[in-house]
Amino acid sequence: MSYRIAFEIAGHPVYWYGVMFALGILAGLWTGSRRARLTSDVTSEQFLNSIPWVLIGTLVGARALFVITYWNEYFANQPWTEIFNYRNGGLVYFGGMICGIGCTLIYLLKNKIPVWTFFDIAAPSLALAHALGRVGCFINGCCYGRPTSSFLGVHYPEYHETHGIAVHPVQLYEAGFNLLLFAVLEYCFRHRKFQGQITAFYFIGYGVLRFIVELFRGDVPQVFLCFSQAQLIALAVELTGIALLVYHYHNAKRKA
Repeated sequence: MSYRIAFEIAGHPVYWYGVMFALGILAGLWTGSRRARLTSDVTSEQFLNSIPWVLIGTLVGARALFVITYWNEYFANQPWTEIFNYRNGGLVYFGGMICGIGCTLIYLLKNKIPVWTFFDIAAPSLALAHALGRVGCFINGCCYGRPTSSFLGVHYPEYHETHGIAVHPVQLYEAGFNLLLFAVLEYCFRHRKFQGQITAFYFIGYGVLRFIVELFRGDVPQVFLCFSQAQLIALAVELTGIALLVYHYHNAKRKA
């Protein structure tokens, strides 16, 4: 699948999926470190030092949920080492987000860094990094959409799972929504009223957009009634965001 290869180094292919993933990380680092300078509780250095924890948690969690979700399709009859083959993609965002947050929380508590200030700094960068990552998904051909006859339809090669049928570029839909979410969170961060506000906004915003985007996905099975796994998690994330927003608002009001 040559369309997935960005370039080669010493005869080894470098895939667009990995390139966009790396660009997303760099964009998140740059914007997050700049945002940290606007606070007095978290330094740019503390933000950058969290990256190993974030990366390890994200990669492990994203891969683990993918393996669990698609075990029968991709891993049941393959060597066990295929579990660690990241070259072809195979990451589930929600798994990475949940495990990444857990590992980051360990780092924050270990170094006595204000948790909610840090997460408020990181939330807009997460949306930006995710937008670039979804562009990588589009080029890679994973996370594709349902068949469509609209002018928005895109065609992957005949040997792709879609067999050349026009499908929704759902990866680009999500990338666009994430860029919009990034812009909104960036603005809100500079006008936030209390700690935890931006984190709550991210959970609510992403929960809503992911639930909607899943309606156009063509590569995910229904797991409960008419809902996909990601939609159920998105609902939980959205409700968590609402609970956090109410909690932090009343907590700030009580302190005031």
